[in-house]
Amino acid sequence: MKKLTTILAATAMTITMAAAGASLAHAEDSVKIGMSFISTADAVIAQTLDLAREKAEENGAELLISDAQSDPSNQMTAVENFIESDCDVIVIQALDPASMSEKAKEAMDKGIKVIAYGIGLDNCDVWYKNDNTVTGTAIGEMAAKWVNDQLGGSANVCVIGFSMMDVLLERSEAIKAAMENTCTGEVNFVAEFDAIDAATGMSSMESALAAHPEINCVVSISDGSAIGAYEAAKAKGYDGDDFGVFGSDLSLVAVQYILDGTTYRGTVDVDNLVSGPKTVEIALNLVNGGEQEDVVVMGCVPVTAENAEDYAYLLEQ
Repeated sequence: MKKLTTILAATAMTITMAAAGASLAHAEDSVKIGMSFISTADAVIAQTLDLAREKAEENGAELLISDAQSDPSNQMTAVENFIESDCDVIVIQALDPASMSEKAKEAMDKGIKVIAYGIGLDNCDVWYKNDNTVTGTAIGEMAAKWVNDQLGGSANVCVIGFSMMDVLLERSEAIKAAMENTCTGEVNFVAEFDAIDAATGMSSMESALAAHPEINCVVSISDGSAIGAYEAAKAKGYDGDDFGVFGSDLSLVAVQYILDGTTYRGTVDVDNLVSGPKTVEIALNLVNGGEQEDVVVMGCVPVTAENAEDYAYLLEQ
């Protein structure tokens, strides 16, 4: 866990440098990649960006990172700045795909390559696609299996989503559908709130438990918010065999919790250890004129106590 703290601290430093207009020291002819993500406060995204930074440094590329702070206007300004600063490639995890598609076209008209990360854009060179129905289904089925095994098939569920984005609404709806279809008993969705980071997940979970103390299963679109919910529940004494938290996107904090046998019982590996470096590889390939598929689909592997040991080595790095 000491290494994990170091990784996240290094990522925060990188983000601060980019936000201040600084750049990594590279040769003048290096490839310049601008990345705009929804929220770098999400530990999962911080982890992804740190790995992307390492890959860029290995290849002599300059990486600029922008934190939209869940604000579409912030993201629009960042992408405009990337265009003005002559980035060779812009990577966008879009908050408002419709508006951003127009800005992406402007970039492409100027010869800049555009990669849509996770969320599709009408105008882009490559869509590195996260199939949110597939991912949501994996989260829901993983939780349902635990409910069937530990709770007799019935549960009072809290759902953590992010309804301001259609693709994440798609994910949360898929979670609920999978639980309804897979649980052998009655599934009651007694609470639901939006959160994409640990701080919001924690405060909102405290409120949810106060209003619905019967909650015994939490399912989240992301480990970022799920980790906060887990901490809130643990502080309130929800730490027995009859309580479970499930997230997604393979936060190493979540992996550690699973390995430790806590009530954090599952996450989903959606190319999370490779998506940062893979995005940089796609960017470099586009600039260098290599053959490149226009749609690259992220993988989807549930991670529970049954296979978490396969990821234990990551905590030692």
